[in-house]
Amino acid sequence: MANGRRASEDIEWQNTKKLVDRRDKKSCQFEKCLSAKEFHQLIKGSPITLDRAHIFSASNHPELIYNPKNVITLRRFLHRRLDDYKNPINEQPLSYEENRYWWWRIKNHKIEKYDPEIDYELLLLSEIK
Repeated sequence: MANGRRASEDIEWQNTKKLVDRRDKKSCQFEKCLSAKEFHQLIKGSPITLDRAHIFSASNHPELIYNPKNVITLRRFLHRRLDDYKNPINEQPLSYEENRYWWWRIKNHKIEKYDPEIDYELLLLSEIK
């Protein structure tokens, strides 16, 4: 694995990508969780490159690398923002909990406000494992 990417000869990763592509229809899942106001506030980056993004990183959760429930199709600029703990809409810094909230919203296509009383990481883990 070079530069955080799975090797092209990694058959299990190729199979995971095929499952994710079929489920996500090879399209970014982010806009499905946005309100109309958020959509118009979105600071856009390059719309071309798509990534299969891990909700729980491969380095911290190697047991979830090939789990399609842990992988979502996102535009690369959105994937980078989330990996850098930045708000995917406006690039403002996010706490760990807020980052987990955004992954939960994207995974579940939810348009909901952040609730600090909810453990989004626990919710995500229960949905993925």
